[in-house]
Amino acid sequence: MPAIVVKEYSWRQTDDSVVVSTPLFGNPKNVDLFTSTNYIKASYPPFVLELFLWGNILEHESKCILDKEQANVVFTLKKADLGLIWPSLLEDLDKHAKKERRTQALEQAQVMAEERAKARSEKRHKLQKQAVRAQINLDTATLNKIDLLRDTERKQAMNDFEEWRCTMQNPILSSIEGEVQENRKAYRPPLKWFKDEAGELKSREMTQKEILNQGLTLKMENSPALKQLEQARVEQSDINDTSLNESRIEEIKHHESNVAHFTGGSSTALQDVQKSNESDSSSSSEVSESDCTTGETSSFSTTQSFIKEMNEKRLKKFYSERAEKSPKPGKQIIKNVLTQKNFKANTIFDEPKKAIPLPRQNGIINVKFSERTFPTPARESHQVEEQEWLEKQAAARRQTGFILEDLRPEELDPQWLKDKGDEFFKAGNYLGAISAYSHGIKLSPKMSSLYSNRSAAHYALGNYFRCTEDCSKALELMVPHCKGNLDSRAKCHARRGAALCKLSSPQHGIPELEAALKLDPENATIKRDLLAAKQYFDIHKQ
Repeated sequence: MPAIVVKEYSWRQTDDSVVVSTPLFGNPKNVDLFTSTNYIKASYPPFVLELFLWGNILEHESKCILDKEQANVVFTLKKADLGLIWPSLLEDLDKHAKKERRTQALEQAQVMAEERAKARSEKRHKLQKQAVRAQINLDTATLNKIDLLRDTERKQAMNDFEEWRCTMQNPILSSIEGEVQENRKAYRPPLKWFKDEAGELKSREMTQKEILNQGLTLKMENSPALKQLEQARVEQSDINDTSLNESRIEEIKHHESNVAHFTGGSSTALQDVQKSNESDSSSSSEVSESDCTTGETSSFSTTQSFIKEMNEKRLKKFYSERAEKSPKPGKQIIKNVLTQKNFKANTIFDEPKKAIPLPRQNGIINVKFSERTFPTPARESHQVEEQEWLEKQAAARRQTGFILEDLRPEELDPQWLKDKGDEFFKAGNYLGAISAYSHGIKLSPKMSSLYSNRSAAHYALGNYFRCTEDCSKALELMVPHCKGNLDSRAKCHARRGAALCKLSSPQHGIPELEAALKLDPENATIKRDLLAAKQYFDIHKQ
């Protein structure tokens, strides 16, 4: 629609301002203004007012008053040159000059807008710096206050601690004297019990010598060597030898405490006595005679000589047994060489034999290459042209939809495609759902549920026109009307009504929503959509 230029206006001037009044046509709600130093434009379609002023004005100090009651606009323009009288309001310009004046006004407006934006930016940066500085000062004051409080509390705590330390240095129980307690864990010698002259039982601590003599006596009584010797002598049949050994045992018991530090224990001596009695009865008879005749005065020397003799025999027997069990290595080697026996050499530093693996078994490796077919042999063809041809063919196939040869058997089932489309729709893949429903419609064009579900996917993507088409097709296929397709028909009517409202066609969309509500009166979603549509379009009609 072409613009209508308003030429009706009235004006008057003073020494410092110019007042312009122009009527408003059509009772507009808003008026767009554009001003510069010598150009004014007021636009309220389809009316336009343009004023090419004779002189310059100060647009920041000028005013515009919109009076709706009297239906006019009053411009109060501040003169740039005070006291200058304008011969006329407008300057007589031709078409080309007016175009240049508009261009200059636009350029001037852009420059001023940039300057204002720059000034605002500088002011904003300045305010931000001031705000940051003020925040820093505030934080500094807060931190100083916190430090002051912390130092005050620290000083108070240190003073309290010093007072407590001074008071704790004084003993709490200074008037009470301590007592030294007896150490109950200290060593105490055993007690010796005895009866005094009056026959009362008393005790005293044993001396070190008494403790040592008591230990040797117990050790001698519990010696296993004495028990073995007594058992051996009981088993002997010779009465004389038995009496002799018993006298020797009594003698050894009597002098065991005196010769313990020479022999290192009584068990070894008694064992040697037992072995010597079994091997040499004559020597034992001589020792017994000497022991019996010498008496108590020469018992210590006799016992010492007897033990020495037993030790010499024991050492000889030990070395003879060791020589028999483990002969010297040199003699064994010489013996093996003389007898020409093979002996094992030392092979510590020899390298171990490396295991040689078995030869591999024969096998066959099958290699398969992917087929690459061209209309003509590779040596005679042009590969670039043929690749372009193949791409064009693939694009043409994609435009027609799915290729039947590439589909699996279940992908040719419309019900399977409907379920697959439902899965895509639930996952938010609306394009995949539309593709599955479309292929199912190609296979079964009379299946109404495919059209209904595809309309929901189109509505989710904002394809409202396609949504209305699919809803209409689904409603055509849902015949005859029965209770089995009642819910589907209500959904199709509601979806088609919502799509028509989205297409700014409420006169057709609201009746569809009302029809859906008649089919399903208890559906809260349809009620809410119908009420929202009525309220929205009623507000816009006002």
